[in-house]
Amino acid sequence: MSAIISIATATAPVNDTTEATYLTKDHHPFLVRPSMSDDASQVIAAINAVCAERIYLLTECYVPTPQWEEVLHTPLECPDHLLLVPQMDGQVIGWCRVFPNPFGPKVRHIADVGIGLLQPFREIGIGTVLMECAIEWAGAQGLEKLTVSTFSTNQRAINLFKKVGFTATGVRHRQYKVDGDYVDEVLMERFL
Repeated sequence: MSAIISIATATAPVNDTTEATYLTKDHHPFLVRPSMSDDASQVIAAINAVCAERIYLLTECYVPTPQWEEVLHTPLECPDHLLLVPQMDGQVIGWCRVFPNPFGPKVRHIADVGIGLLQPFREIGIGTVLMECAIEWAGAQGLEKLTVSTFSTNQRAINLFKKVGFTATGVRHRQYKVDGDYVDEVLMERFL
């Protein structure tokens, strides 16, 4: 059962059976829920659409890493991963992921976050809701810290991460070249 909740109070427990309906800043309802295997093609299409803009994500298209493949196609087999999908009018309009660090027990308390929304659905509060839900889920899982990195030119993402409690911890200068121009990488973290 879904309930409409205002953006100001948009935190809800997230597990494999929970979904909730929220309102955008302009009062349009959207659903947030954990991804199911049936969503894989729509999530990949959303990733590819954001990648095609060439200014937000490192890759030029979806890259089928083991973590992504597992969470997309067998989500119930990876309970330590979270992939949230926002939906509006039945369409997946983005994603928010929390992936544990894959390098063993020394970093088991940390997870990496990633988020993306299709262009028409930005700046209306959906990203904030996704991040708040992801942070709540991570805390409930016993994680101690979330990390994220973004292009220094992606001010929208930097502002979102700061809004939900992330702080910048460093910059990797001239880390990327986008269309011939150097772009720094901003590293951020949030303790839970």
